[in-house]
Amino acid sequence: MNEKKRKKSKSGFTLVELLVVIVILMVIGTISMQTFRKEPDKARVQAARTSFSQLETALERYKLDVGTYPTEEAGLNALVSAPEENDGAWGGPYMRKAKDIRDPWGNDYLLKVPASDGTDYEIVCLGADGAEGGEGFMADLSSIDE
Repeated sequence: MNEKKRKKSKSGFTLVELLVVIVILMVIGTISMQTFRKEPDKARVQAARTSFSQLETALERYKLDVGTYPTEEAGLNALVSAPEENDGAWGGPYMRKAKDIRDPWGNDYLLKVPASDGTDYEIVCLGADGAEGGEGFMADLSSIDE
């Protein structure tokens, strides 16, 4: 009878042991979720930086055809559809789809002519928040910072 009591008392887990395991799993889950939550934004930042080179190539092709870069008013939309002031020199579209001139967060890239550093143009992505300024993933990205 003593053996039966020992076997019975040794089998299974106590409530305290189960609660400790659950708490440990919750802490690990919380830490890993916060780590993985940042990954999509890192990928979007890299995609925006990669898009700058594609947009710059399209702008150069536009300039070869038209003779100048698009105005700030026309913006990068001039790469997808002919601007109203087109004199027939526009040979586009220079980008396949309108979504190609939107950043990974779904906002329009901005075109500044001339650029803030004095070069011909600057392409700006406003980051995750879609507003000027910000830090981290909400910071602005610029083609002249590359």
